[in-house]
Amino acid sequence: MSLRYLQNFPSHYWKSYRGLRDNFYECPLEYDIGNEAFQTMVVDVLPKQESLNALGIGSGQGELDCINMGRMLTRVSRIDNTVVEPSLEAIEVYKSLFSGDLSDRVTTSWYQETFQEYQKRRESSTGPTEKFHFISAVHSLYYTGSDGSSIGYLIDLLEKDGVLFIAIQNDESGFIKFFGKVAESYGPLYNNTTQGYTTSQVVKLLDADGRVTYNVVKNRHNIDVTACFEADSSKGSLVLDFLTHVVDFKSTISQNVLESLLDYLKSPDCSEILSDGRIIFHEDWDAIIITKK
Repeated sequence: MSLRYLQNFPSHYWKSYRGLRDNFYECPLEYDIGNEAFQTMVVDVLPKQESLNALGIGSGQGELDCINMGRMLTRVSRIDNTVVEPSLEAIEVYKSLFSGDLSDRVTTSWYQETFQEYQKRRESSTGPTEKFHFISAVHSLYYTGSDGSSIGYLIDLLEKDGVLFIAIQNDESGFIKFFGKVAESYGPLYNNTTQGYTTSQVVKLLDADGRVTYNVVKNRHNIDVTACFEADSSKGSLVLDFLTHVVDFKSTISQNVLESLLDYLKSPDCSEILSDGRIIFHEDWDAIIITKK
């Protein structure tokens, strides 16, 4: 049996991610560290000049990118923005968010491609190499391998005093724990390299790099996964597809293993059960804000 890994199917990825977003519980819709933290760790660090170059890797539908660009426009007059996102559906939503000050002061180049495709295209170009003052990689480095090369490459792309904003799963996240159980359950069939990095791995790479300073801001997202336990719930099936990163997950795994995994999903390792019976999954994630010396 050949498994279909979610990251290889951008349309289904986007559909399942939207299913997940719709079930965020008592938390912001995007992975935002807030105005004050972003101001002190990003905006105040960036050079105060006429314009900045920004790059978004796996920007999705762009809500957080737009929030952060609005914050950076308090320091500069214009932003030249480059977006790298494999999902056409997500790009179309992102484009729809540009209005008012953003549409007047932000110029965007759109690339419907993966990070690896973007890197390959840049490296094959014979023109001058563009660098960036701000790079955002929000929950997108899981798809780039874990050898450290993608982190090093993004640091290479930064201007001096530039900032790289990474959102990544904490080592204690329910996502990491559940994903590991899924991999165990499939055994040799499962060769998905999606979970390329966690916070500890990124920090280890940064400590060895020597070109940067960084801060780690701990956060938590809560996701209502109750629908995953409803046998005929299409919404629950989409959420499970995202949590496992397998397309049509329920149809690829035996019933007894599915039940075992669902038992683990609602265990204290991953979730808590509220008094009304809802099952709330804990996604512990960190923002790593990196400044190039």
